[in-house]
Amino acid sequence: MNRNVIIALIVAVLALGGYYYYSGQQQAAEEAAAAQKAAEDAAAAAKKAEEEAAAKAAEEAAAAQKAAEEAAAAAAASTAATDAAADAAATATEAATDAANTAADAAATATDAAATAAADLFDAAKFDAEKLVAAIDGSSLDDATKTTLKSAVDAAKADPSLVQSALDQIKKALGM
Repeated sequence: MNRNVIIALIVAVLALGGYYYYSGQQQAAEEAAAAQKAAEDAAAAAKKAEEEAAAKAAEEAAAAQKAAEEAAAAAAASTAATDAAADAAATATEAATDAANTAADAAATATDAAATAAADLFDAAKFDAEKLVAAIDGSSLDDATKTTLKSAVDAAKADPSLVQSALDQIKKALGM
């Protein structure tokens, strides 16, 4: 009976580890989205995929746990049932690992999309004052810094020769 409890705990720990890894990836995607408004659309799509992957992992973990519990009840009748429980735990471990990998891939895709969008935002050839102001407003900078950066964007909008210096100033303020 203790063996089955340990197997169920291992399954639960693996599911929690996958969720923890998923949560860390989701936070990284959200931070990248805050740096650039256009990346929010890509992050939203990735978040939906991550939530679906997490839901799938939770369903698979619940199914595996149920299978492990049923196998534990049968283990009292024979040693063969104990072997079946071990097989179910291995399947649950594999399913949880696959779900965690799916969530990690989705988060990596979102992070890549956000990085690409951020690179486009700070490309002088693709200067878009409105998107830059939105990114500044969405940042965690203090109000005085935001006002200074928005003034630099307005000046660059009026004088294209100031675009690169304004972009450099914004990148520096955002820590990029």
